[in-house]
Amino acid sequence: MARRPESVIEKIWLIMDKRGIALIRKIKSLLTLIACMTLLGPVQVYAEEDATRAASGGDAPSIELELDINKLSEYRAELGLKNLLPYSMVLLDEGIKAYEAGRKEEAVSLFKGSKELSPDLPSPLFQIAKTNISIYPSKLNKAAGQMLDAWKTFRGNFWWSFQTAGTFFISLFVALHISIFIIILTLIASKFRLYVHDIMEDKRKLYLLAAPALFIFFGPVFGMAGFILPFWIYLNKRERIVMYSAVGFFVSFVLLLPVLSSFVGASSDKTLHDVVKINEGIYSGRVHESAVGDDSNNNVLFSYAIDQRRKGHYEDAIRLYNEILKDGDDPKSLNNIANSYVGLGEYDEALSYYKKALSKTKLASANFNISQLFREVMKFRDAEKYYDAANDIDPEKVAFYSSVKGLSANRFVMDDTLAIDDLWRFAFERSPLYESSKSLGRIRSFSSREFLVFLFILLIAAIFVYQKQVGYGAYCCRRCGGIYCSSCEKRLSHEEVCLTCFKTLVKVSEMGARERIERILEIQRHRDNKNMRLKALTLLFPGAGHIYYGWTLQGTAILVTFAFFLFSALFWSNMPVPEAMNHMASFFLKVSVVGFIIVYSISVISVFRGTPKRWR
Repeated sequence: MARRPESVIEKIWLIMDKRGIALIRKIKSLLTLIACMTLLGPVQVYAEEDATRAASGGDAPSIELELDINKLSEYRAELGLKNLLPYSMVLLDEGIKAYEAGRKEEAVSLFKGSKELSPDLPSPLFQIAKTNISIYPSKLNKAAGQMLDAWKTFRGNFWWSFQTAGTFFISLFVALHISIFIIILTLIASKFRLYVHDIMEDKRKLYLLAAPALFIFFGPVFGMAGFILPFWIYLNKRERIVMYSAVGFFVSFVLLLPVLSSFVGASSDKTLHDVVKINEGIYSGRVHESAVGDDSNNNVLFSYAIDQRRKGHYEDAIRLYNEILKDGDDPKSLNNIANSYVGLGEYDEALSYYKKALSKTKLASANFNISQLFREVMKFRDAEKYYDAANDIDPEKVAFYSSVKGLSANRFVMDDTLAIDDLWRFAFERSPLYESSKSLGRIRSFSSREFLVFLFILLIAAIFVYQKQVGYGAYCCRRCGGIYCSSCEKRLSHEEVCLTCFKTLVKVSEMGARERIERILEIQRHRDNKNMRLKALTLLFPGAGHIYYGWTLQGTAILVTFAFFLFSALFWSNMPVPEAMNHMASFFLKVSVVGFIIVYSISVISVFRGTPKRWR
């Protein structure tokens, strides 16, 4: 159905020529922007004062509940943006204070206002869900739905998803390195007496220490892995599985080092910050400053062009998009360059670019924009057709377009922006530029990544050859703790029990009473010392005690989990995050602290209460 003109002014508007429309649109946009700035100036200062006070530790100023959300939304739409973070954060902080003071309805109203001003900010949705958490099924179900909406928003917000994934990835990276280091030291400590015993029997085995001494020159981590080589023949099956897994981990993380570098360097990359701000439509109080400059990267050029069009610099935007189109027809760039021609009042040229974009792929934005052009020339039937096509492609985008559409340049037609996946790829593409990549690489190895992978393969081959050539070494009696080998005893027990202890178990008649009692007391002393060392290692590093005494897989799982929660807490308390994410960072910090306390407590309690009995 054709839309009727809503006022006399609009009737006049529809019969004016294209140039007149463009001129009046510019004047109206300018007057609206001046009016918004005049109206919202005190609120902006208010938000900046709030941030300043919060940074200095003072109390943040309050904000009146009757803050006109509609006028702020109009201001945002006139700028062509989507998220007014300073204002949303003021409302969010006030809402949290109201909720803590018991004013739940006021808090929910403030949270909804914060969400209205910044639809892509997950914090208000999480806070709204928090207010509905209850023992009543209806409220709990409502909270679950709101939490799901918050999670979807979380995934669609670049900095929230990227910083969260990066912090947990770095925590896991460090936790695995530290855990493997502790595991190797623990295994060496548990097998050291066996190696010394074999050296006393055969001095040539001393030369095995040359391997780790050589490997250390290729890097600390590689040298650490090489130190397990002399003790390899003393490892049982599960211990070898852990060591093979450690080598595989080192190789995989050598290849993933640029990913880690991206996570580490992203927070200090100003260009990445500006690209994200432009594409996610974030207002940070400095929207009129140049966000990014000319760059050879198409993603940067694309973002800069979006920023230029929003500011009314249509010729500059067209020039930048044409630079991108030299590498091939990009549908998003074609749509956006058409929008720039709309800003110049050249509708025929704009329509040709819209249709060229649609010939490449289906775009909700291009269809919506064509519908807007047809409405301008009163071709309402064609406008409805393109509007329906846009709605079929992406109804969520069309709903947003419809909610902000207007006659000003930033509201009449809609730009395409880089999607969240594109921003992630862009962040990873920039990793070679970060100095952190080189510094992190030197911590692991002094050689190139490709050569390091070759060295790890060489280490595995050396372990295989060594195991075949040497065969079996000394063993430790699991009852009395004595060290024995083929030179000490003619018979090596399959159960790793020496002949004397074996007699106390089976051939009791071959031993005198006094000898048998002395052996039992010696076994008891060994067991007590064993339990004492187990408890000490567990108190120092949960899981290390289990590894020391053969519970390798269980101990490794405990140690890695504990280290992950520990380093996660450290990173969340020190890693710089966007101001809007402070509340979520605090939540992750609390979860991490609770996690490592639980793991530590369970490990200690299980050892002090139950484990000593199991050594008998």
